[in-house]
Amino acid sequence: MTRMGVVRHKIDDFSDWKQKFDDRMAVRKSNGWAGHELFYDELRKEAYVVHTVLDDKIEMAKQHMAKYKAMGKRNEMNPSGNPDHSILPKGNKVEDITY
Repeated sequence: MTRMGVVRHKIDDFSDWKQKFDDRMAVRKSNGWAGHELFYDELRKEAYVVHTVLDDKIEMAKQHMAKYKAMGKRNEMNPSGNPDHSILPKGNKVEDITY
């Protein structure tokens, strides 16, 4: 498995955001994602998701990221496999899931 990048989400209500995030698991799986680590910084009201992908699905996952980046979303993700070093997960680890 390869870590693809870190996405920072600014959120107002963690439980509401988490429900929406969980509801999209099938979409992530169908686009090559294999799991994620989720961190939450309550002080900053930010969630950080470190996405992972199976090695044979990297190209599919890159295309999925590019689609969202083109829409102006998920712009912290970098398909090189090396996230922007200024964006590191902060807060407490909430979960570490393999799909």
